[in-house]
Amino acid sequence: MKAIRRAFILLLVIVCMPSCRLIPLYDPESSVYVRLNIKLNTDVVLNEDIDLEGNKDLREKVHGVMPQTVRACFYNIETHNLVAEEYLPPEGGFVNVPSGMYDIIVYGLGTESTRTKDTDTRGGAHALTSETGASVRITKSLDDGTKAIEDYKVIFEPDHIFTGTKENAEVPIHAKNEEVVVIDIDMTTMLETYSLEVRNIEGAGRIKKADVYITGHAPSKYMWDRRFPSNSCALYFESVIDEKKGNLLTVFNTFGKFPNARNDVYLNVLVTDISGGRYQWVFDVTDQFDDPDNNTNEIIIDERIVIPEGGDGFTHEVENWDSEVIYVPL
Repeated sequence: MKAIRRAFILLLVIVCMPSCRLIPLYDPESSVYVRLNIKLNTDVVLNEDIDLEGNKDLREKVHGVMPQTVRACFYNIETHNLVAEEYLPPEGGFVNVPSGMYDIIVYGLGTESTRTKDTDTRGGAHALTSETGASVRITKSLDDGTKAIEDYKVIFEPDHIFTGTKENAEVPIHAKNEEVVVIDIDMTTMLETYSLEVRNIEGAGRIKKADVYITGHAPSKYMWDRRFPSNSCALYFESVIDEKKGNLLTVFNTFGKFPNARNDVYLNVLVTDISGGRYQWVFDVTDQFDDPDNNTNEIIIDERIVIPEGGDGFTHEVENWDSEVIYVPL
């Protein structure tokens, strides 16, 4: 009897095997499909000397990388509180959320330095990066002989995060025979991309490292309306050294220049030479950031800079500004 029973079970398994199928990663009963259109930062126009085709890391830094997963947040249109969330592939997918009207924020996951915070509310959700533990102090000599001091906390350079929104999207009560409702959302980067070129460097081959700090930038940006917070910061990144051309040439990403009419932007270039000597230059680049004709987002320094051979290092002041980088343990 036991042998007959085992034979019957084996036959049942064999019969059922052809009917096995893969179950999709979404609710097949859902009638709402969120269709995503992620637009990489490919239409940016930069300094023609920057070779994006020959440098994969630089190309990804400029254009961004397609996220593998996207988080979709559904908010109550009256309270603006988070009601539901879904994780989707980059092209989109079916969502299974309660019926109702929603404001939707979608954003890509997997960024290296950029992270998100306060996504429990529509207006609080924002993108940011961590602080480096340093601050930049800019001292300006005023016409009356006094000095004005401004301190900026330094953040790491953000990498591209692609976000999109949809207002008053309807998720209907599901009926099996009804047509699929498609919600289209475009996703674009939250960042602005600039190129930096420091020309006319005498002794560029003696540079071991070039650290760059730019003040007057926003430390974060809100995802729903892309507004800025109420404070500014300094942005940190390293620059590439081009010994043959005698310059520093790189690109950098930012949430944007802090939108304040009295906000000045100072470029602090801190160079370490092969002997350990350190040299510093400070430039006011406010006009270049504010120039409406600067369509290619180029920041260019044309003043002559000398890295002396066998020097011990010094701090060079440009006009009426001085800068100090202060390191504070986190």
